[in-house]
Amino acid sequence: MTENPSRSVGLGGDGDEIAAIADVERTFGVKLDYADAQGWLTAGDVFTALQRVLPAEELSKPDLWDRFTFALCEQTGVNPDDIDRDSPLLSESRFWARLADVSAMVWIVVFVSTLVMFAAIAF
Repeated sequence: MTENPSRSVGLGGDGDEIAAIADVERTFGVKLDYADAQGWLTAGDVFTALQRVLPAEELSKPDLWDRFTFALCEQTGVNPDDIDRDSPLLSESRFWARLADVSAMVWIVVFVSTLVMFAAIAF
């Protein structure tokens, strides 16, 4: 029997992760320590960084995780209730990154084809 993988936060790695972290900071009125940011791979990693900078009275609030996941998912529209500590920050599908790669390839082909056509006309 296989275990269901955690649902991704859905960030694309295209800058929306910066906005998501800013949403978390704004929600809690803190500034996270970015020294370990390159190691933030899951929602739990960011939550741990948040816990390090929160005052004790904030840490004891029962809705801390819920407010955190709501802020973290604000950029992606993923249901915050589907997020757990092991949820990867970046989307596994990477659809938008692939779409951008395909779009760039199409523009390169169009550009090269146009150059070839002009070269053929000129001779």
